[in-house]
Amino acid sequence: MIHEGWAFVCVTCFWGWIVATAGFIIKSFSGRDTFNGRPAALWGTIIVLFYCLWVTGMLNS
Repeated sequence: MIHEGWAFVCVTCFWGWIVATAGFIIKSFSGRDTFNGRPAALWGTIIVLFYCLWVTGMLNS
């Protein structure tokens, strides 16, 4: 039986993971041959957080 709460967490975190990946690409690589370390660390952490929550949602839904 599917658990609606965990299914909602799964879908929300999947889209959060997608948006965070786009944010990582846009903010970390702002110009040609440049890499911004601080925004990359922030967005990378957000990517990992959403990914872990997405997998947790899939396992529990």
